[in-house]
Amino acid sequence: MLPLHLKPRHITLLLSLERTQHLGRTAEALNMSQPAASKSLSQLEEQIGQILFERTGTGTRPTAIGKLVIAHAHNLAGAADRLAKDLETLQLRHQRVLRLGVLPSASIHITPLLISKLLSAAADLDISVHEGLLHDLLDGLLDRRLDCVIGRTSTRIDSNQVEGHFLYEDPVSIVCGPDNPLARRDRLLPADLAASMWILPIAGSVMRDRMDEMFGRLGLAQPERHIQSNAVLSNIRLINTHPWISALPGVMAEHFQRQGSLHILPLETRTNFGNMQVLVRKEADRAAPVQMVLDTLKAMFHGFPK
Repeated sequence: MLPLHLKPRHITLLLSLERTQHLGRTAEALNMSQPAASKSLSQLEEQIGQILFERTGTGTRPTAIGKLVIAHAHNLAGAADRLAKDLETLQLRHQRVLRLGVLPSASIHITPLLISKLLSAAADLDISVHEGLLHDLLDGLLDRRLDCVIGRTSTRIDSNQVEGHFLYEDPVSIVCGPDNPLARRDRLLPADLAASMWILPIAGSVMRDRMDEMFGRLGLAQPERHIQSNAVLSNIRLINTHPWISALPGVMAEHFQRQGSLHILPLETRTNFGNMQVLVRKEADRAAPVQMVLDTLKAMFHGFPK
């Protein structure tokens, strides 16, 4: 009969055997001798009253009963992980810890100002900032590795688990280096860009999806000559080294243009990279640092609905 629960050492053994399908490699992975691993498995099989793994000359293979017990072990391990994350979250609610995820386009202007205001209000706040792509940041938010994310509107956001608060619209700006011949033009047509070498966002990213929409609206085919990159500083260096063009969120483009690092081309793209928003988990009991972020951003961007 299947026991009501498996001991932690049995769960670890079963999951390792499932991965390695070899008793010796499992013993090595668990820092135990092979006889000890074999004995532990035999004791579990005796307790259940069923053979869980077939032993062969090349390794082990789970039986039908073994697969059921392994599935049970996965459920127990998952429950333990969820409990650990919930306990960590509960502990963090009573600490001054903030783990903030930001898109590169938000790290230029929103993040420095936000951090300055937060520390001005709470000098003991322990802040860590994590920059990345939206899908990675959302995973971190849902896995509770992040407390909030400054990101963009996207269909990838699960509104059942995450709520977003609008900050501002971010139009697409086409940019080049200050010495690019196109920078001396007072007026451009979409066709003027067709022969240029482009730096495009990484395929599958939200920004790339918006760029694809922009090309369609402008009546342009996808550029045949292009590279893909989400490394903003490298892209700026490249458009200053070569007569290439790229696209940046409007706020970021204006920042680097003021520094003399690039030139925004006079072309109406009629496309936004997406509304910028602050994303938080839907929770009845919101941690104090997260509420501080919402209140601070609300003041910075003239208020948004709670």
